[in-house]
Amino acid sequence: MFSNIISKLNKNKKPKCLLIIPPLLEPTNFYPATPILTGQLESNSYEAENLDLNIRFFRTILTKEYILKTKKLLNKKNIEYDNFHVSFLLDNIEKAIARYKVETIKDEEYYKAKEILEETLKFISLPHKKLNLTRLDGFEHCFSGHTYNYKKIKEMSYDKENNIFISFFEDVIKEIKNKKIDFIGITIPFPGTIIPAFTLARLLKEKTKSHITIGGNFLKEENILNNPEILDIFCDSVLLGDGEESIVKLVKTLEKTENKENVSGLIYKNKKDIISNPTIAITQMNNVHPPSFNGINFNEYLVEMPSTSIMISKGCYWGKCTFCALGPKYGKYSIKTPEKAVADIKKLKEKYNLKSWFQFQDDAIHPNYLDKLADEMNKENLNICYSIFGRFEKEFTRELLEKLYKSGLRSIYWGLESGSQSVLEKMNKGIKLENVSRILKDCHEIGISSMAGIIVNFPTETMDEYNETIEFLNTVKDYVTISPGNFGLMRNSIVEQNCEEYGIKVLGYNEFDYCPVWKESLISPSIRTRKWNYFCECVKNGKFNIDSNKHL
Repeated sequence: MFSNIISKLNKNKKPKCLLIIPPLLEPTNFYPATPILTGQLESNSYEAENLDLNIRFFRTILTKEYILKTKKLLNKKNIEYDNFHVSFLLDNIEKAIARYKVETIKDEEYYKAKEILEETLKFISLPHKKLNLTRLDGFEHCFSGHTYNYKKIKEMSYDKENNIFISFFEDVIKEIKNKKIDFIGITIPFPGTIIPAFTLARLLKEKTKSHITIGGNFLKEENILNNPEILDIFCDSVLLGDGEESIVKLVKTLEKTENKENVSGLIYKNKKDIISNPTIAITQMNNVHPPSFNGINFNEYLVEMPSTSIMISKGCYWGKCTFCALGPKYGKYSIKTPEKAVADIKKLKEKYNLKSWFQFQDDAIHPNYLDKLADEMNKENLNICYSIFGRFEKEFTRELLEKLYKSGLRSIYWGLESGSQSVLEKMNKGIKLENVSRILKDCHEIGISSMAGIIVNFPTETMDEYNETIEFLNTVKDYVTISPGNFGLMRNSIVEQNCEEYGIKVLGYNEFDYCPVWKESLISPSIRTRKWNYFCECVKNGKFNIDSNKHL
């Protein structure tokens, strides 16, 4: 397989690379993984470009032209629809997009615009009976019954009747063929992207001479080894684990300057045998170059001022939360020095003339590091605004928060998870509620907005502990916005590995799912649902503020 591809390459030409973000992801920003990998390739003297097919898809279907196209298709299939409603969508789709982009003012008009866009998505889905586009911020179950099963994924990738992406990708394939790309990487970060990504990979493998590789955190080794046909129909290789160094080595194999045995996490065919290279330890972040936004058009996204997503660390410095799989996954933690982190941000600002808002995608950054980072930012006069994910460490003093505000920090997403100290101890969060209250109040007074994640129905949580959470949130409701989630069991988390201790029974695993099938023995499904519904009612009734992007 590799030799056939290599023979088609000009020996004096470095491979030309294209990294693709597939649908379906939120259309308000680009997914940060491909720019990071593109930056690595460019820093190694390869021509590389990003192609965000996610935003292109939404920009294609949320138009008058596509609504009319869908109307014709419905007529052809004799499927009934409300013509008056279609006329309403045609009259309002452009105004709705313009209003939705101004997300800084989330008034009644904003939510009306969002409703129009989501009604358009529903209408676009009508001719495709297995497609269910209903929301702008959640796409996991758009192809119900297909996401986690390889056989059904394969069938859907050929299903012209129900797979909207087959026709959408036609022009994309022509465009890529004209560019004469040698290496194409497709990321599959979340369940909602798997069918469009596999569909695109199949079409590219059939219609181009490029080497096709797929990767992303969503894929697992057993997905490929249990379905070796993937390497015949959909791609030439699969890249697992950290990709910053591996993707460069993989592209070098196309030049015969690197042995494919040295490519960490690579799965490929060697004649008839499938080879799966072991993954190496976490990439050292000081070896990671600044991302490249070549091919990214910031004006396309459905938000007026898209943030620039960056990463300065890998893993979680705490890594002990029982519900989370990040600790077991990464094992080690790596972060850039403050000097390199600031130098990289400065390069990005100058190279792309970026606006001021940056979003740090790191799982968590310790306040002691942030202290040094703020000093470096202030010294270099970066003049940016940024947001981070944080843990409620006692080191977040008011003095530090004021320094961070001066450096540009304007928003923190906190992993609170519970308002019960005993539940926090079961989660092994390592935080104290007394610090939480003080930090949230300080942030509010300084001007740093706070959003806090809450896990409802954590295993073994009692009704008293559940009520403690609601009571605690009432005490801080003036300082924080709540982002709730119903507990879901993560594969390889400490809870899963010790499920009996938490009153959980694992029933099995779906092929491509990162969550096991499970049930609780300590609480009935009806009580679990009632607890979640009551929590949602507390939110709706104004007991505490709510993340407006959550659908409760």
